[in-house]
Amino acid sequence: MTNENWLIYPTVDLFVYDLADGIGQTEDKISQNRQQFWQKIYGDKLSQSQQAQIAQAETEIGDYIDLLGNKNVAQFESPLDGYAYPVKLGDTYAVQFDLSGKIEPDSDKKFAPKEIDCLEWLKSTIISRFNQPATIGQSWLVWGELTSGQDAFETANNCYDKLNLVPNAKWDRDLKAEGQFLGANFYDLWLPPGDRGNISQNYHVLICLFPNSGELSISTTLKTMRKLYPHFLRLFWYRNKVIWAYQQSRQLKSDLKDASRKIQEIVSQLPQQVNAAKVDLKQLQQNLVYCLTIFSIYANYISRLEEQENTIKTNLKNYDKRLETIAKEMKRDSNELKFMASFSEFAEDKYVTQVKADNRSLSAGLRLLENAIETVEGIIEIERARSDRTLNFTIGTVGVGIGTSGVAASIYASQINSPASPQNPMSASQVLVLSLVLGIAGGLVSAGLLKLLDRIRGGK
Repeated sequence: MTNENWLIYPTVDLFVYDLADGIGQTEDKISQNRQQFWQKIYGDKLSQSQQAQIAQAETEIGDYIDLLGNKNVAQFESPLDGYAYPVKLGDTYAVQFDLSGKIEPDSDKKFAPKEIDCLEWLKSTIISRFNQPATIGQSWLVWGELTSGQDAFETANNCYDKLNLVPNAKWDRDLKAEGQFLGANFYDLWLPPGDRGNISQNYHVLICLFPNSGELSISTTLKTMRKLYPHFLRLFWYRNKVIWAYQQSRQLKSDLKDASRKIQEIVSQLPQQVNAAKVDLKQLQQNLVYCLTIFSIYANYISRLEEQENTIKTNLKNYDKRLETIAKEMKRDSNELKFMASFSEFAEDKYVTQVKADNRSLSAGLRLLENAIETVEGIIEIERARSDRTLNFTIGTVGVGIGTSGVAASIYASQINSPASPQNPMSASQVLVLSLVLGIAGGLVSAGLLKLLDRIRGGK
């Protein structure tokens, strides 16, 4: 074994983030979220009464709630030297799993250098405690003290390799930033998910290696890490929320592109419908209902895409502010954490820029669909007006015909058996035929007059 394969008190931490209550989620879904989160900590051992107590703890006011109250942490079962620390951050459940190996009562042995091969076991032991993937994301932290004369860079490289977390891990590819803070060497490694991937393909590891400075060194390092843990809990939350929101936006973009294709089909069919010799009013009404349905879905997608853009921006600001807070509380210059700010610079350049561009380009589909709906509505109104005018024309023509026929029939009927007419000039059948002829003639004349009047109005 080379010197770069050892660490004093090697420790692995996993920070997991789950959505607690998303927008529009029902009480049943929120309850399911709670149960799945606590299964990560207690497995299937969580009783109904414990669930009720936990639900009550969540009602406390504040954006940072210790879910175990005074108990603070849930210790791992013996002989493991570790714990779970669950909190609620706004709308998110967060838990820190911390494991340093097995309990060793002898401090000399406890803080003796160990081979870093143990890192994979520490990681696997933590993962084995839960089988539900994180819904928002997760970050790993590996830390320990170097032995005398040990090269930090080579040791960190070996730690990443021994952790065996990332498929086809490549140090040169995955190392995104490095720097020094509080005397320790930090190495930030990240393999982001692709645009077509999912949040489970997001791998983030922060390796923190402290120098050994004597007999009291490890106790000083432990105090430092205990101060940093709450900050890391928030910092990684903001980071993972940014990535999660971007992944959500990729799915929304895909859904919007599918809806956009349907919009293009609707728009391409409009000229044929407008120029048709005979318009099918019923079909047009069905098309309008379809357009309105697509419009509602598309508008909802656009709104959610804007929401994800705002989520990314908000959490990037919070990420940068948290870095400033860490530097301030640890009494260090904020420039010392500039290497950690590389993530926000990357996210601003890629994530914010991309989602903004998607919002602009895909919002055009909404306006296109609005125009299509207005066009279909216009055609329907024209056809309704034309249909109403035809109906009125028919009613008027028939009315005149019936009126003329009725008048003629009444006149001739009054002559039948009249004292002034000893002989009937016409029989009843002749009167009927004549009244019908006059009625038809009257109807035709009125039809001609109505058409002439319609042309005169149309020419004005």
